Amino acid sequence: MGQRSPISVGTISAVAAENAGHPLAPERAAALAEALEPVFQNLEALRRLPMKDAEPATVFRPVEVKPDD
Repeated sequence: MGQRSPISVGTISAVAAENAGHPLAPERAAALAEALEPVFQNLEALRRLPMKDAEPATVFRPVEVKPDD
């Protein structure tokens, strides 16, 4: 996985305009970029964890139940 660049105000503005259909004020976009950057840094750290063979804490494994005959 390549090096991720920080979220820019331009990216936030473009995504808001494209997906929500309205532009954001530059100050609002800057505040969102600042708030979202730590979230994406944490996601990047999670992606680096060696979890290829790890199972979730709860795993559904059905068992065959034989009727009492």
